[in-house]
Amino acid sequence: MQYIFFDIDGTIVSEDGYLPESAVRAIRAAREKGNCTIVNTGRTSMNVDSAIRDIGFDGYIYGCGTEMEYGGKTLFHHTQSPEVSREIVQLVRKTNAAVLYECTETIHYDTRTRMLPGLKALLDMYQDKETPFYDVPPENQSDWCMDKFVIWYDTETDLTAFQAGISGKFDFIDRGNGFAEMVPSGFSKATAMAQMMKMLEAKPEQVYAIGDSLNDRPMLELAGTGIAMGGGVMLHPFADYITAGLREDGLEQALRHFHLI
Repeated sequence: MQYIFFDIDGTIVSEDGYLPESAVRAIRAAREKGNCTIVNTGRTSMNVDSAIRDIGFDGYIYGCGTEMEYGGKTLFHHTQSPEVSREIVQLVRKTNAAVLYECTETIHYDTRTRMLPGLKALLDMYQDKETPFYDVPPENQSDWCMDKFVIWYDTETDLTAFQAGISGKFDFIDRGNGFAEMVPSGFSKATAMAQMMKMLEAKPEQVYAIGDSLNDRPMLELAGTGIAMGGGVMLHPFADYITAGLREDGLEQALRHFHLI
């Protein structure tokens, strides 16, 4: 048996929601061949929609390693405290960024921060898919907390102050084009992946990881074989194999190249 860890965005589905039939076909074929297929995504669990789940996976790693599920059971979930969550809300407001907070069951933007084009495009897509999203709850709702978050920034954003403010709490992952992802310090796609591998008794040489952006770098480096999608140029230096782009059936090409289908 081989173990295959899949990123979602840019790997299985495009930013505008396109899911190639070749990707669905390839993942199902890999599983039918007896391989173990696991999603390893920056998305929190509520944001992995039915179109992805219906493909069929053995397990899920959510939120860049902050939650892990296998065989339909949640094995662990790490979230931020309400105090830290509110500190971050104030920091984002002061430093003039646009933001989206990701929780296990909800997604929140903040009407007291900016609405930059990238955020608006994402919220429009959520609305089209009928994915619910909400404003940040008022401060008297003291139990609100989030798992991780993303920001959009430009020249009006005080990025230096923002990065200083998250130091020791979150790692800053620049995704390019004024977009960055904040993952709790000590967590990554590799931390939960390592736990999953230990649980499944999977040796590195049995493990493949496929992604397209820098938040996938830790899992590609942990895997015996790291595969980068053709469009993921920033990830290419860290990959053992570079496949075609998502729209050019790159995922299917990669699985066929390594005889996983």
